[in-house]
Amino acid sequence: MVARSIFNSMITRFLAALLLAFALSAAAQAQETKTPKPSAIEEPFGEEVTMPERKALFRHSKTSWQDAWINLVATFKTARAEAERLKLKVSGPSLVMYRSTSDEGFEFDAVLPIEADPASPPGEDFTVGLTRTGNAIKFVYRGPFDAMDSTYENISNYIDSKRIEAEDLSIEEYVTDPVTTKPEEIVINIYMPLKK
Repeated sequence: MVARSIFNSMITRFLAALLLAFALSAAAQAQETKTPKPSAIEEPFGEEVTMPERKALFRHSKTSWQDAWINLVATFKTARAEAERLKLKVSGPSLVMYRSTSDEGFEFDAVLPIEADPASPPGEDFTVGLTRTGNAIKFVYRGPFDAMDSTYENISNYIDSKRIEAEDLSIEEYVTDPVTTKPEEIVINIYMPLKK
């Protein structure tokens, strides 16, 4: 009789422990559902936005596809050196405005938003002007520059499927610094301006 009482007590404790473990596991799963991890949060793909007009220092350049990233970074370094020489305060993320593309490479402007006009004229291959403004479709890319092909293919498919009238031009806004950020940690906002 005593043995049976001890056995029943052990079973009761075991069941209580099992129920407590189940309850704790369910609570943890519910908490994970309510607050997803940052890496699981998806950014909108194809958000319509208005690009603000900004005063900027432009550096026109061109590159082959093979050396694209190296040349983009080098162009931004040159642009920053020119901004420092002119005592210009950079007031926003770096931009790349694509001008033309071919099988061999592309022409682009490396753009640094600035607060005010320089006191003296910029050097050769540099201009000061206003950035593109107006409505655009925004996409977010994360990862190395040389792995963006599939993203641009998805953008093209999205624009076609939604029958969006976008210009044959893209503007990349580097949320992370292209000069100092590791390639795999790059974050870029891609804007496709809409036809007026």
